[in-house]
Amino acid sequence: MSRPLIIRNGVVALPSGPSRSDILCRDGRIVAIGNGLNAAEAEVVNAAALTIGPGFVDVHVHGGGGHSFLTHDQFRIRDYAAWAPRNGVTSFLVSTVGRDAADTVEIFAALRPAIHSTSGAEALGFHLEGPFINPLRHGAFPPAMLRPPVREEFLRFQEAAGGHIRQVTLAPELPLALDLAGAITASGAIPAMGHTDANSEQCRAGFESGIRHVTHLFNAMRPIHQREGGPIVAALLEDAVTCELICDGAHVDPAPLLMAYRILGPHRTVVVTDNLHLAGMQADSGRFAGEDVTVSGGKAAKADGTIVGSVETMDQHFRNTMRFLGISISTAFRLCSTNPARVAGASNRKGQVERGMDADLVLLDGDLQVQMTVCRGEIAFDRRNQTT
Repeated sequence: MSRPLIIRNGVVALPSGPSRSDILCRDGRIVAIGNGLNAAEAEVVNAAALTIGPGFVDVHVHGGGGHSFLTHDQFRIRDYAAWAPRNGVTSFLVSTVGRDAADTVEIFAALRPAIHSTSGAEALGFHLEGPFINPLRHGAFPPAMLRPPVREEFLRFQEAAGGHIRQVTLAPELPLALDLAGAITASGAIPAMGHTDANSEQCRAGFESGIRHVTHLFNAMRPIHQREGGPIVAALLEDAVTCELICDGAHVDPAPLLMAYRILGPHRTVVVTDNLHLAGMQADSGRFAGEDVTVSGGKAAKADGTIVGSVETMDQHFRNTMRFLGISISTAFRLCSTNPARVAGASNRKGQVERGMDADLVLLDGDLQVQMTVCRGEIAFDRRNQTT
């Protein structure tokens, strides 16, 4: 067993507001929050100048640090999990899909051993983005990878994944998509609307069939028209639905992000990175799904200008969230930690600084830069030990 960990005298960003406290972690959990905490043989961290919040939970990410999730190699997931805490990430969903149905089954079977077994950030499960999306809004995915929604095909994927698929992006207007949404819900995953050309009526039918989440609102979907609001307006007005926002300043202009947040509020907004393996690499080019991409600003794009994904890491999204939306640090943690933990089905142990929760914590300095990240009670990143 590892030694207990005491994080002493930090400012804890609680939902009720900041509070200077100690945090005692033992056996991977938070066991006490208060003042003057002690434990025999504990490792003690002085956090007097730092703010402590729940570690970031990224439910839409394709990799980072050079590690891609479009892979059959489980060690790519493990390597990402070791890298991600430098950006404050303590848990994540593996967003992936294969070239075809057989390849997708092979990917899930190959990556399955990494789920809940990574060191550093914890892989909580899978996000299947594609193949059940509209070719008219395929975004970065080559149309050849896409197929009509078929319940039986998804069930094969879920079996190969060991039941660990937690989120599935689909277009509700496609034939049999609503039947698929019901199967996704029954399997324990959450159906998410995305890469869609649906009109308002088709969106409402999707919500009635169990869709409870929206993949990267605004991106890869029919835009708002004054006579047909489409998926954007439908999602904003559906109180039962949470919506992903990519806050890199490149996928969506800050003004529409602010508009969306003012409607969604702090309980329905989920910040995601949609990171590629190029995130955090300072690279100017690379490849995604077999195609060349060029990095510019916070995004990577194909030659035709189609955005493929973000290269701004989660800590930058967190800082942008506060700046773009004008929210407090406690609310920003809700958007980047608490709400995504709920989407991932892990809110019983992730996303909050409370007794009994996993000791997943990020410690930020006055500039909101990550100084330390704790994953299940273990220090997974410590900037004091970095040489570069």
